[in-house]
Amino acid sequence: MERRRQRASDVVMDCLALSDGTIATLTGYNRYEDIDRVQAELVQLALEMPTATSWMEVWDTYIERRRGGYDR
Repeated sequence: MERRRQRASDVVMDCLALSDGTIATLTGYNRYEDIDRVQAELVQLALEMPTATSWMEVWDTYIERRRGGYDR
């Protein structure tokens, strides 16, 4: 359990550490307010995904939800 919690924390930290350039490249956004919003959404999503193993897994889920492939 502790290992899973550490991994989740690592993924959250990785989302926080994503550079503006990386997020801009992934999204096509160039305004800092848009980039910051996406980063905040990624961090929130990472917190909701305690079994995620990387920021890329969080990113894939983020994109899937944005495309409407996620039903709540």
